[in-house]
Amino acid sequence: MQPKNSKGQLTIIKALIKLTISTFQNKEEGQMDPLKMARVPITKNDIIYYDNMGYLLVADILSSEKCDEILEIYESHADEDFSQILNQDREGVTEIRELMRLPRIVSTLDSLQRWKVDAVQSIILFKRAGSRYATQAWNPHQDNSYPQAPYPGYITANIFLADADRENGCMYLYPSSHKEPLLPFVETPSYKEPMGTNPGNTVEVPEEYLDKKVDLVIKRGSMLVLNSHLIHGSYPNNSSRSRPICSISYITQGVEFRPGKNAKRIRINVH
Repeated sequence: MQPKNSKGQLTIIKALIKLTISTFQNKEEGQMDPLKMARVPITKNDIIYYDNMGYLLVADILSSEKCDEILEIYESHADEDFSQILNQDREGVTEIRELMRLPRIVSTLDSLQRWKVDAVQSIILFKRAGSRYATQAWNPHQDNSYPQAPYPGYITANIFLADADRENGCMYLYPSSHKEPLLPFVETPSYKEPMGTNPGNTVEVPEEYLDKKVDLVIKRGSMLVLNSHLIHGSYPNNSSRSRPICSISYITQGVEFRPGKNAKRIRINVH
């Protein structure tokens, strides 16, 4: 039976998450591999991992050939600075909309959210080697500082179109920091921001997570699913290699969110 409102369904989802966390408490958190790779279809243990770590890495979401195809499409629409491109799927680029609806992505998110999701936004971050945005480093932030959706309704799928490591500006994470509420943040321009500034609504990382920081070294074609409260950021790209990521945001069906001045989030059925 479907609950009548988002408050009801989020109550159910939170109860299910609490149950998996209580199951996990019989294990040592330190025993969990911070770079563990799941595969589709994800398992119950993968869901437990996500609930407790705040993220899930999934291997082989896209083939190398598909990564090249998606990147070529985005590059054909890029400006000379290779700045971010928002919502290209709404400009008649059917390949991006198809990516947002890819069953192995959507089924993974449905499983993690315990409810069907809608897509709300897509963005490409090129981190193109040698471009003005290459050396940008995202501040530590929580994704939900933007849509401010009731927790845990908002979730992001980040698809790596090239290998990522510390040298070419990989992301970093603070495992389990999603258990914090939406923290106070410094509102910071995060779309086509001025040269010499770093994007990301900056939060102060609580002391208990500082020594848990993980650099996300990952292969292209992989996907990082992020809980919207997990604190994360990225390093500058000081290499000759680009680090493009296609980031797609989703919302649990029935949950409200802020559209955003630049993001202009809207519900898109992906089922």
